Amino acid sequence: MNVNNNKKGRFICLFFMLAVLASCTQSDKASTYFQTEGNAIGTTFHITYGTKQLDSLEQKVDSIVFAVNHGLSTYQENSLVSSFNANSGEIWKDPEEVKHFENDMQHFVEMVSLSKTISNETSAAFDPTAAALFDLYNQAKKEGVLMDKEQVQECLKHQGIQNIQFDDQGFPYKLDSFVTVNFNAIAKGYLVDIIADYLTANGVANYMVEVGGEMRVKGKNAEGRSWQVGINVPLIEARDEDFFKILELENVSLATSGNYQNFYKVDGELIGHTIDPRTGEPIVSNLKSATVLHDFCAVADAYATACMVLGLEESTKLIKGNSSLSAFFIYEEGEELKGIYVE
Repeated sequence: MNVNNNKKGRFICLFFMLAVLASCTQSDKASTYFQTEGNAIGTTFHITYGTKQLDSLEQKVDSIVFAVNHGLSTYQENSLVSSFNANSGEIWKDPEEVKHFENDMQHFVEMVSLSKTISNETSAAFDPTAAALFDLYNQAKKEGVLMDKEQVQECLKHQGIQNIQFDDQGFPYKLDSFVTVNFNAIAKGYLVDIIADYLTANGVANYMVEVGGEMRVKGKNAEGRSWQVGINVPLIEARDEDFFKILELENVSLATSGNYQNFYKVDGELIGHTIDPRTGEPIVSNLKSATVLHDFCAVADAYATACMVLGLEESTKLIKGNSSLSAFFIYEEGEELKGIYVE
């Protein structure tokens, strides 16, 4: 699982110009394209959409971002997920605490439910309950050392999405009091879906919603063309504007994960930031970038992470075995980078 998402937006570069702020072109002269951006769940978001409404939908989008942040962001100490992680495992019985998180519970429940499904489908290559393991990695990176093997094994003892259950009232509790969760590898995609669904429900037929590099596009851009999305060259020395492939997309979600940026060195050895949650070991693989496409961005987000854990061969089997998924993999063969489209 990708344990550092702050720079993930570099994997995807969006091709849209300042002209999106002006009136739409020949394809729909009655629409105006708006653009809004901000910060959410430890990263940034950018939204471009065309609407016939006189006012933008920015205020409502901001409220959606706030709600998802309050429910799922580990970057907020007062979020539901942070409170859950700090909880010893008892069912929440404090009426004030229950009321405080009442509006956030749906997001948490949906994340756990979807995570259970994808964890099972990927043989636990995707596992948000490996939060303690990722914290251990980040501490080792900060100190410039390898992760302590005994501590890794201790983390592995308290993992498994099945350790999170819900009581009759729908409130979460832990079967293992030490289990913690980190939804960073799926929450960005989930936020994309929530915002995109809101735009669709309000009659917006053309939009691009991007959170931390994960996105959903619908319809056409301001020029009346398909949305163009560039997949970066997965090399340390590559520039942000260096693209391996450019995709033209409509009505689909996309997420990309890679293992070539956020690394550190120990005795000359590169330690990547993708950790196998099943073994606790950093991944060493010829698969350098995994871009997954699906109707829902949360699904694409989680599967992209799982693919980087599984490697090229197993990921290819995984994608081919699920008709709702497709993917573009960039892999290393000798000293050459190659790409393959899988469906």
